[in-house]
Amino acid sequence: MTAPKSLLRPALVSFSALALLGGCTITPGTDTLAQTDPLEKFNRKVWNINSKADKLVMQPVAKYYNKKVPEPVRKAIIRIFANLEEPFNAINNLLQGKPYLAGKNIARLAINTTVGIGGIRDTATKIGVVSTVEDFGQTMARWGMNGGPYFVLPFMGPTTMRDAVGTGIAQWADPFSYCVRECHFVPNAATYAIAVVSVVKMRAQMAESGADSFLESSLDPYAAARSAFLQHRRAQIMDQDAPGNKSSNAAITDADLSSSGLDDTSSTSTSTGDPALDNAVADLESKAKGNDTPTPSQTSQTSQTSQTSQTSQTSQTVNMKEKSEQAITAPTEKTISPDQEKKSLLSPENSDLGQKKP
Repeated sequence: MTAPKSLLRPALVSFSALALLGGCTITPGTDTLAQTDPLEKFNRKVWNINSKADKLVMQPVAKYYNKKVPEPVRKAIIRIFANLEEPFNAINNLLQGKPYLAGKNIARLAINTTVGIGGIRDTATKIGVVSTVEDFGQTMARWGMNGGPYFVLPFMGPTTMRDAVGTGIAQWADPFSYCVRECHFVPNAATYAIAVVSVVKMRAQMAESGADSFLESSLDPYAAARSAFLQHRRAQIMDQDAPGNKSSNAAITDADLSSSGLDDTSSTSTSTGDPALDNAVADLESKAKGNDTPTPSQTSQTSQTSQTSQTSQTSQTVNMKEKSEQAITAPTEKTISPDQEKKSLLSPENSDLGQKKP
């Protein structure tokens, strides 16, 4: 009987915190200390170690995964994991005082588990029930807890003190994580396989998004990654990461479904499936390139304008040249050279010597 009580613990904590939060207005926590990065020297050393390990192991694995596993299968894996996270999303939405979004999480779990065949297809998004992803780090931020210092964990990547605590709590509060660890009907081999697939999936999504090429082209990859991470987390905390986080009954447009990263339509653009991360990377890329960099369409228009101007100038030059040649070669009055005039005077018709005397 111990297991059922443990399973009920997250729900009891959720409803207790929700009761305490009722009627309270809480300012979301900030990441001011994380932005100053007081642990930068330590973080950079760990970043260098992680980068070397990533290039040796994770990047080749992620590239092989993206190359060998068909895109529909990769999307199905992402949806399955997203569906398994819905119960914890609902708990965190309740803890943040957003029962409407928690209801959407439960509805998504029911729809995608049944009609969506365990989450292989995201049927819920197609009918307008869009994902509202929340974790315990976001919940603590909504309660007003500051992010604390930014630091890089060995082999795990960037985080903040608040998010690290949230990740630890999620290991026992998340029903899926708890079941994978404690449920005896899940074989150990399956537990390890789930963990490996989860890590490879996240790394492959980063590779697909173009994050690797962006970091390689950055003058300071560490600072670029830190800025992208903090922007991403801030967007999640403020519910700006997905259209499904809007607590209203407004209709979800096709553009919203596309930007959510969970629709079934294939897309040629690279995306992590997390619009907040995509926007952060795009914003940093635009800053790196500069706002005045011409777009391909602008370059094409400029080229066409230049060619038109050159053609017009060439045509005018040719016309002027032709007119000049015509003016030079135009018929003029007949002139007589001195020799011709002399010969004319000495001719028999005009010379006095050649005339007969009467």
